[in-house]
Amino acid sequence: MQSQPAAAHLSAEGSRDNGTTDGTMSPANGRVPKTAHYEFGGPIGAFLVMTSLPVVVYYLYFACSKESCGITYKPALSTRLEDYFDWEVNLILLGWIAFQAALYMVPIGKIAKGLPLRNGRRLQYRMNGFMAFVVSVTSFGALLFFKYPVTILYDKFLPFMTSSIIVSVILSILVYIKARTAPNHALATGGNSGNIIYDFFIGHELNPRLGSFDIKVFCELRPGLIGWVMIDLAFVVKAWADFPNNPPWGLLALTFSQVLYVADSLWYEECVLSTMDIIHDGFGFMLSFGDLAWVPFTYTLQARYLVDHSETTESKFCLLTIAALGLLGYYIFRASNSQKNEFRQNPHGSKVAHLQSIPTSTGKRLLVSGWWGLVRHPNYLGDLILALSWSLYCGFDSIIPYFYPIYFMILLVHRAYRDAAMCKEKYGEAWEQYCKRVPYQIFPLIF
Repeated sequence: MQSQPAAAHLSAEGSRDNGTTDGTMSPANGRVPKTAHYEFGGPIGAFLVMTSLPVVVYYLYFACSKESCGITYKPALSTRLEDYFDWEVNLILLGWIAFQAALYMVPIGKIAKGLPLRNGRRLQYRMNGFMAFVVSVTSFGALLFFKYPVTILYDKFLPFMTSSIIVSVILSILVYIKARTAPNHALATGGNSGNIIYDFFIGHELNPRLGSFDIKVFCELRPGLIGWVMIDLAFVVKAWADFPNNPPWGLLALTFSQVLYVADSLWYEECVLSTMDIIHDGFGFMLSFGDLAWVPFTYTLQARYLVDHSETTESKFCLLTIAALGLLGYYIFRASNSQKNEFRQNPHGSKVAHLQSIPTSTGKRLLVSGWWGLVRHPNYLGDLILALSWSLYCGFDSIIPYFYPIYFMILLVHRAYRDAAMCKEKYGEAWEQYCKRVPYQIFPLIF
């Protein structure tokens, strides 16, 4: 779940550095200390989150169906096992993950180094996510050309959802078992509490790998994120097949916006290496479920709604106005992230040399002008405007299509507080000066 999908991931995950010059972590020698501070309410909160997230995913599916879409205390649940579980779907899902894993290992694309770990080592990553995205979309087109029933993603959405949840749980168990044998310096500082439930949820190992295959970075940007696009495209095919003389313009505009968002994430794939998910959080249930189940099956909620209820919305709302709002959100998101990245790479570059900044004791500088002088997280602001535009395509007949921007705002506010606590500890007095210069976190003059 991340701001830069990453994303997301339960994403998305923006900058934790607030425009510092490089965003690197200082290498530290010695053992990873025991986790001193619990997040998400500690072990009890982690357990409640783990058990409630799958419930929310199923609730959204059954509460917003083709027959009706509205908040209900007890949605009409299916009692047939075959509605939830399908062997063909299992094979397709495993094949999709294997396909993305194969693309991940293709020796195409630059090699990027991650930020320094506690032992000073910098892991290497093959940056070929955009290639994987292009190949995946092209493969979808080929399947459509050869008349493969791509609408199976719509017809068997529930079994796909169940299979993805099962895979995410199994992966969470496997990486936790692996983490129990990992060297101490490879553990995540936030997931080394000694409590099995909490560490399983947060992630015990920071960067679980099989050789050069990085499980966390792979899951962050590949099967779930690109899968989101595949589901959207299948929904477009479904809507057009059902109503060939009535093109689903709202769904097409929504899909274009979301494809652009995902493509942007993969084009700037290297930026994910400095996000909170990668440099701070271990890989456990939180990221595994978020990447593989939450993203593809909740972020597609608006598209699924438009497939089933397109006749109630397109005549009522100006699609061009909503599209313009989405483009504004995307512009703020991309422009602020690009400014931050340029400042990190070269604070004396021609595009950022005029920006004001505050020096810190770590040798980094905090931006206090440009986009990052407007609010502390301008990328979050753009993300939320874009998220709202996606829901506006669905009109106002139901609140459920607005789940994503509502949830996303809560997530980003929580992440902003996490970020502030980390930066206060890291930068001390410089952070206090920064907060005085940039008092608002996400919304100018409001918060």
